[in-house]
Amino acid sequence: MGIEAYFEELRQDVIVRADSSGNFTDDAFVEVVSEFLQESGSIEDFNPRSYLHRGIRVDGYNLNLDESLLELYVADCRKGHEPETMSKAEMEQVFKKVENFFQKCCLAKFVNEIETSHPAYGLARTILDEAENISRVRFYLLTNARLTSTIKELPPRTESHREWSYRVWDLDRLERTLGAGEPEEIVVNFEELFGRPLVCLPAGNGGGDVQSFLTVIPGDWLSYIYDKFGGRLLEQNVRTFLQVRGKVNKGIRRTILEEPHRFFPYNNGISATAESVTEKKVGGVSYVTELRNLQIVNGGQTTASIFNVMKKDKSPQVSQVGVQMKLSVVAPEIASELVPKISRYANSQNKVSDSDFFSTHAFHVTMEKLSRDTAAPAQEGSQILTHWFYERAKGQHSNATLYLSPAKKREFLLRSPKNQVILKTDLAKYVQTFRCLPHEVSLGAQKNFAKFADYISSEWEHRQNDFNELWFRRAIVEAIIFKFAEKLVLAAPWYAQGYRAQIVTYGIALMMTKVRAIGYELDVQRLWRDQAINNDFQHELLQYCKLAQDAMIAGAARNSVINVTEWCKRKACWEDILKIDYEPSSSLLQSFKSKEDDKEDVVDARKEQKGISAAEAYITVVNAGGDYWLKVREWALSNEDILPSDLRLLDSACLIPKKLPNEKQCSRLIEIKILFEG
Repeated sequence: MGIEAYFEELRQDVIVRADSSGNFTDDAFVEVVSEFLQESGSIEDFNPRSYLHRGIRVDGYNLNLDESLLELYVADCRKGHEPETMSKAEMEQVFKKVENFFQKCCLAKFVNEIETSHPAYGLARTILDEAENISRVRFYLLTNARLTSTIKELPPRTESHREWSYRVWDLDRLERTLGAGEPEEIVVNFEELFGRPLVCLPAGNGGGDVQSFLTVIPGDWLSYIYDKFGGRLLEQNVRTFLQVRGKVNKGIRRTILEEPHRFFPYNNGISATAESVTEKKVGGVSYVTELRNLQIVNGGQTTASIFNVMKKDKSPQVSQVGVQMKLSVVAPEIASELVPKISRYANSQNKVSDSDFFSTHAFHVTMEKLSRDTAAPAQEGSQILTHWFYERAKGQHSNATLYLSPAKKREFLLRSPKNQVILKTDLAKYVQTFRCLPHEVSLGAQKNFAKFADYISSEWEHRQNDFNELWFRRAIVEAIIFKFAEKLVLAAPWYAQGYRAQIVTYGIALMMTKVRAIGYELDVQRLWRDQAINNDFQHELLQYCKLAQDAMIAGAARNSVINVTEWCKRKACWEDILKIDYEPSSSLLQSFKSKEDDKEDVVDARKEQKGISAAEAYITVVNAGGDYWLKVREWALSNEDILPSDLRLLDSACLIPKKLPNEKQCSRLIEIKILFEG
């Protein structure tokens, strides 16, 4: 994309976010960048929390006590119209502010001086209370400036028996990772990192488009690599799996601590892929010296558990552990197709549901198609029909304008404006909120997305035809209400700074619970037509948000939970808020309809979608032609998922157009086609 183009795009994203949410530029910048980093897997979780005082600053945090890790974020958002350079001295000055915040929070005097109503008080008190359990602090600097090229890497250091490490996401790094829509490259050079290469055994005959190796990697090497690259080391589906199941296996931990010499026979090891490998032979022995874009596709929990023992238990036994690794080297041009398959088959022996492979689910393809095909009504004062742009893959919206002329780009942005881009994690947040699960939304973007994946995968299996234009419109209406709530809360005089995300999801969920209790549902078609909510709706929505804020703060205090953000993650918080007695007004209900009428709409849309799906399947199967199905038939002979009845069906499909399949046969042929094309 180019650094100047990316700078301007990021600047516009921040302006749009600040304008649409009523947020300050610094906060909007932190929001935009942290969301992108979570979406790409570069960071695990992020909680906005702003505290600014002389020589002290923090903009967000993530606390992972399983790994004894506290991550603190600090931002430096430049306001100019051109990229600026950040010197080493400036960088150190910014880091010093967030370091000061951490050190001050370890002192009771400082924490007690913070107003208990200040959102940062909960974070400060948590740091003070958990100080003995925090052995690692990782400081992140988020900036739209370019770090001077003389700074290569910031070495970690030990401070008060804790490991302090530093990560900088400057403009160049953001552009490489987010502007290109591709993950930041992972390069593991064993000789540079560990002083020697990794002994390996080449497997297979070396033919085809995949190289295979068997090796045993030392536990401390694996831990170091995981520490350096974090969640990005885990293939996306494995990350989703770990978000739901947790990271530390007690059996693995016990084996390392008590019987490290038996780890190899007890543990199945890991499966990994890489896009390229550098190898050498010495005296007939093969060595791997470097791997590019290493991804663990099976064994994420093993990796995280070994890392946990090294960092939390500080056990020297980790160096005595040998982890068997099956390595598949896949060329970059076929990696996006083949790596998810390797991940699926590598995990086929484990209890991994389809939701754990949700990143490649057909649901996303359906949402993408609906978002491109469904035009939203023109908003007041405009004649232009717009689209809510669903990003099935990060960067689709930006990439769509890369090669357009200035005039065509302006036209595209008028029809698909930036403030109508929906990320996968955004959709999960909206849908889960209106399913009245605010405690799950409050877990954070990635963990909530994993819960959402479970729900959608189950629904898709049993009610695929429900995912139609009405479902899409309902999701967008939910997005519109959510965005209105964000803006309203920020402008409210009673707003307790820092809890907006929790207030909004809890406020909406409370409102929807009360409305549904008296037999009403959103009037989707009316709200879709308006693309907004009226003044009465806004007024009452804000009332529910205030009730939610007051209850969550009071509930946290009543249950002796200092950090309100952490209290909001508990189901007990939601159960407490549900006790609020506040009936919806008749003016609010003007934007709703009876549940019976809504159910009729759902049934009609399902029938219509079933007809459309059947017709599309028939056209797709027939248009593919007999020669195509002959190739599928040849592939099917060696595929374990294909049944004998499928082979007979493919025999018939090979005769198209002489012999045409029926509706039921077309449906199964489409499923086989999806398997064939990956």
